Amino acid sequence: MKPNPISVVTFDLDDTLWAVRPVLLKAEYIVFDWLEEFAPKLTDRFTAKSFMKWRWDIYANYPELAHQISQLRTITVQLALEESGYSTAEAKTLADQAFEIFIEARHQVLPFETAIPMLETLKQHYRLGVLTNGNADIFRLALGQYFEFSFTAEQLNASKPLPEPFLAAQAHAAVNASEIIHIGDSLEHDVIGALDAGLHAIWFNPDDKEISADVTAKYHVNFYQVQCLSDIPAVIDTINKSRLHSRVTSP
Repeated sequence: MKPNPISVVTFDLDDTLWAVRPVLLKAEYIVFDWLEEFAPKLTDRFTAKSFMKWRWDIYANYPELAHQISQLRTITVQLALEESGYSTAEAKTLADQAFEIFIEARHQVLPFETAIPMLETLKQHYRLGVLTNGNADIFRLALGQYFEFSFTAEQLNASKPLPEPFLAAQAHAAVNASEIIHIGDSLEHDVIGALDAGLHAIWFNPDDKEISADVTAKYHVNFYQVQCLSDIPAVIDTINKSRLHSRVTSP
């Protein structure tokens, strides 16, 4: 079968289009400041750091919510509030309000300097989508104007590298998997997940991390990496020229 060119480009979000750690830490402290005012019994018991650690320890008790990070966060905050002396009704109301504070702050992202020019270039030639394990909604951001669709782990109840996100992109775009290229910072979740699902992949690897020999041996086909987002359009163009040549020369 002669290969069709890539026509759809999907992106991870956190640490691919922006740095997420400083955003999440700031959001945590904003929520804790809010709790100091509205739930002082909790902040009498915890510091901001110990509250984060307590929740992370509790997460392991809810494996069924592994792909539902927003719900998991709200539940663990509610549990902490109840253990701090609030009634179940009070704790649920406060936890829901705290999540709204968090999710607003969580969207105060700063795109990498090269992200917008790169997206503007790609938008002229490709359909763009988002596949994220996080709970950022691209359509709450100015960057949303560049994207046609978005699938989150919460929507699908499945996180990369499971195949469901990649299959969802394929079904939405109504193209073959080989006509999609996925880009992300995680070698395991983004690159290997995409390749196992039959997509192409580009590893955004700004720190020039090494790839193990076994990964290189298994995934050398359709495997690409860049250290700067601005290199992505040229890489995709090269792939498509190669595929066009294959179509021309195939019997």
